[in-house]
Amino acid sequence: MTFMSKKKSLLVAAALGISLITGAPQTTFAAEAQAYTQQDLNAELTMAAAWMQNSAEYRELCYQAYNAALDQVVRAVAHHKAGDKPLAIVLDADETVLDNSAFEAGLIGTDNAYSNKNWDAWCAAAKATAMPGAAEFLQSVDKLGVDIFYVTNRSMKTQYDGSAKNMKAVGFPQIDREHMLFKTDTSNKQPRYDAVSQKYDVVVYLGDNAGDLPIGTYHKGQKERNALVDQHKAEFGHRFIALPNPTYGDWEPALKQDGKFGDYWKLTPEEKSKVRNEAMRKWQPEGTKTSDAAQVAK
Repeated sequence: MTFMSKKKSLLVAAALGISLITGAPQTTFAAEAQAYTQQDLNAELTMAAAWMQNSAEYRELCYQAYNAALDQVVRAVAHHKAGDKPLAIVLDADETVLDNSAFEAGLIGTDNAYSNKNWDAWCAAAKATAMPGAAEFLQSVDKLGVDIFYVTNRSMKTQYDGSAKNMKAVGFPQIDREHMLFKTDTSNKQPRYDAVSQKYDVVVYLGDNAGDLPIGTYHKGQKERNALVDQHKAEFGHRFIALPNPTYGDWEPALKQDGKFGDYWKLTPEEKSKVRNEAMRKWQPEGTKTSDAAQVAK
């Protein structure tokens, strides 16, 4: 090889080397610059949905809640006298007696998000299952002659028919327009609670969300919600029965403390993940290295 040929080869190799070297950072930078997507946010549902669908502990908590509620109903029936108001229980539907975890799990691996359209489709499909022990509990209450009021924020306009079909199919009693108090104008359930309590002696309220109980948490921030729950702590397990739901709830938008309650839903998927992560207390061993993936959420 001549000197000129060798020099030319070295220059070509150098050019290729520069191209390869400069190309790699560009590829890495492009990957790092990819937006945190709705699909990424949906992946955060995996542990919660898997726990609800598979764990013995979830079933235990459901049975425990219904047993405690039934104890209160049996006691109230035993002490009910002629001339007293008729007895009733008030409960939410979703994640209180209806298991919608398949809807939540179905978001994982997709860019779909909760929307009125998607929720309408789920309600119309009538695929929700009864939570463990829910049907038996409700049937027992019905046999005791106690009214059951399903106070839910499913829409009366678009979701009643599918919901009624679903709830009848899984064995829930008293499925009619008198006892199914769906949302018509406001998601604040207090006016519906008041309407029931005017005519009935409400023995127990059941729900998976603090807003399912008449304690005033509607559109309150995290600190206010927690304080209101603490004020009523003696009533839990008695007048108020809470069901487990780690997948969604008003606790999530309440995490955003620097704005109005609904501002959380205006955030991007990345911003929502950041709010969730910043709300957590964390401990890590000294020297722990944070992965690039974890950095996104900080």
